[in-house]
Amino acid sequence: MVSSVTALTIESWTLYPFGILLIAARILSRRILLGSFNKLQIDDWIMLFVAVTFTGVIVSVNQVSHNLSNYLPPGAAEAFTTEEHDNAVYGSKFVMILEQFMLANTWLCKACLLMLYHQMTLGLKHNKLVKIVGGYCAFGYVLVQILYLGVWCRPIQQYWQVPVDDSQCASYYHHLITSAVFNITSDLMMLYLPLPILIKARLPLKRKIVLCGVFSLGVLVILSAILNRYYNFTEPYGSLIYLDWYTGEAATSVFVANVPHLWPLLSRLFALGAFNSLRRTTGNSSGNGNSSGKGFYPKGSGNNKGSRARPYDQHGYIQTESEERIASAGAGPGAGTTWPLPDTKDGAGLELGSMDRKPMGYAATAAGGNEKESEHRDGIVKTVQIRQYSNEV
Repeated sequence: MVSSVTALTIESWTLYPFGILLIAARILSRRILLGSFNKLQIDDWIMLFVAVTFTGVIVSVNQVSHNLSNYLPPGAAEAFTTEEHDNAVYGSKFVMILEQFMLANTWLCKACLLMLYHQMTLGLKHNKLVKIVGGYCAFGYVLVQILYLGVWCRPIQQYWQVPVDDSQCASYYHHLITSAVFNITSDLMMLYLPLPILIKARLPLKRKIVLCGVFSLGVLVILSAILNRYYNFTEPYGSLIYLDWYTGEAATSVFVANVPHLWPLLSRLFALGAFNSLRRTTGNSSGNGNSSGKGFYPKGSGNNKGSRARPYDQHGYIQTESEERIASAGAGPGAGTTWPLPDTKDGAGLELGSMDRKPMGYAATAAGGNEKESEHRDGIVKTVQIRQYSNEV
């Protein structure tokens, strides 16, 4: 990267439309998957706010590069004219604004990815780890802000004073170290979260490799953060190269946070078909098992031709569930009116429990077993959760 003002302007405003287009593509992709903009989830709305923070980073970077700041070699500020002094004060204020936009952009992108990982791990032991990492990220952001605004530079007006009395108010040295520690360590934790799930998923090897590659893009974010801090600490006073890396890190965070959601849109545009659902099985100590499948199936994808629309849950995942349990003889399928279906040739019957109204349709439980065996001793009863969904998917 080069440090000239012109090159920085070209680079930053070249990366900016790509970031905004990716955010727009993510929202459109989610609209295709969920069926309505009204069904967008909280992480989608957060990403719309990320568009604001990303815009703030690009604008602030260019303001700082054009006006300079109090990050100057010793004695340089004393030689300034009144106009140059005022410009440096103005640029120093934009350095503070840039830092706030950068922190918000970075940690909001983390939040969006953590919400995705939370949905991927529902019902799995990994979900607890996702919550722990989320708590660590929240703690890190709050601590970095407290130290930045209330500890490293006092009084806070020193951040835009030209020249400064305390070099920390110009170099941000202590702040950059603490923010880098929490930023990079949390990224390393998040890099691990989806990989065990994808490796164990019942997907073809090629699709596993593709998905692992997508979720491993966080390596680029970590690399950008490391290079950002490297040039902050090694370049001399007055160098603008750190602004290049601020731009690169912010753009990379936006790219990585949105790429995992683009498959429904790409599938619709290029008729690529859909990935198989990520199926998982969990159990508990009582012997009950629960298996469910989730996948990123857009409506009308190649795998759904000739069939009715897939029943998505409120997060855009396919919702299926079955349960097999050990039951005592003579135990009914549950309270409520039942609908007995005709017996099969071997005398096994099937009963359908009451239809309960659910937010997305109706649910009932069907249970069946061999009547002759169940009258005398315990038997195995298989229950299947049957869900009837409305067409508003």
